Amino acid sequence: MANQHMLKAFDDALSEMSNNFGSMGALVADNCAMAAQAFLEADSDLALNVVNRDLDVDILFEQMRAACFDVLVRFQPVARDLRLVMGIEHAVGDLERAGDHAKNIAKRLISNPSRKIEGQDAIQVGQLAAHVIQSLRLAVAAVSDRNTEDAKSVIVADAMIDARHDAIFDSVMVQLRQSKADAPWLVQRLFVAKSLERIGDHATNIGEEVLFLTRGMPQGATRTGGEMK
Repeated sequence: MANQHMLKAFDDALSEMSNNFGSMGALVADNCAMAAQAFLEADSDLALNVVNRDLDVDILFEQMRAACFDVLVRFQPVARDLRLVMGIEHAVGDLERAGDHAKNIAKRLISNPSRKIEGQDAIQVGQLAAHVIQSLRLAVAAVSDRNTEDAKSVIVADAMIDARHDAIFDSVMVQLRQSKADAPWLVQRLFVAKSLERIGDHATNIGEEVLFLTRGMPQGATRTGGEMK
């Protein structure tokens, strides 16, 4: 009977961790979307909202880390259960850092107000942001569902995110040579593109954590020739 109670308590703790991870992931993804929108629309008020909401991300981060350590101490899980707890703990760190990149985009816009970008420039940034946010949401869902197929999709999509970032970089370099006067706005766009690309990297890290917690594949195996089957 005592063992049954312990198992139920452990299952409840894992379920709560997964639910809270999903909530934190949704908040971070929404903040990333809002930060990109704030930049595209040169909306300082929206940017300030992103900065304020990041405080909630930080609170959830500390709560999730504490919950992971509590489970480790109370239940001393082993094998797959241990990988699950450690995988969530690592993924929470990537979520928090992704949130920091969104906050940094917003803070930079507040301290260095930009003009609204239009045309192909806006399309490039908007497409990069859309792919990054889609990957982040999919990575979060993959953790909650232990879905290796979604995790692999996130990892594969990272190459497209990098390509879109590189296209923005090349475009900005061309425009810098054509107009030095526009340098402040162009550098701003480079910073935003790089921050979005880094959010994509954290989504990829989370995807790799799913493969770790479900299959025991170490993070980075898929980037160094490890085959995803």
